[in-house]
Amino acid sequence: MKNSIFDLFLATLFASTTSKLKETMFTHETKIRVRYAETDKMGYLYYGHYPKFYEIGRVEAMRDLGIRYLDLEEKYQVMMPVMSLNMRFVRPAYYDDLLTLKTIIRKLPGETITYHHEMYREDGTLLNGGSVKLCFVNMKNDETIAVPTVLMDKLDPFFTI
Repeated sequence: MKNSIFDLFLATLFASTTSKLKETMFTHETKIRVRYAETDKMGYLYYGHYPKFYEIGRVEAMRDLGIRYLDLEEKYQVMMPVMSLNMRFVRPAYYDDLLTLKTIIRKLPGETITYHHEMYREDGTLLNGGSVKLCFVNMKNDETIAVPTVLMDKLDPFFTI
């Protein structure tokens, strides 16, 4: 039997879940070219540069929402320190590769925000994936706070079905 009823059920369930997810998340793409100075002796993009690329993705995603990190700090007195960083290396990136970094926010933030990252080569080959969890800190008293209203207002429209 090629497709069982259970297989069809799972496919239908996955398709409906996936379509909902597509409607209820924020995604941004950034192009980054690997420079010679970022490669190691093997000619691979050195693993220590991936967090820097993730940060570029986060900053540009925020900018795409109309919020600059600099404004969060200077105007709203909010910092976003990293709480955790996870990465998975699938394939290497090489010198002069033009990479597409997808930065995805899968759920609305509360006391923390998690950015999910996927890095692809020009031909669409997945190279790396990871996530970065950050919290929000009031710069005046160094205490954690909930997501700033300015950020929530910008993200909310992406999470309505």
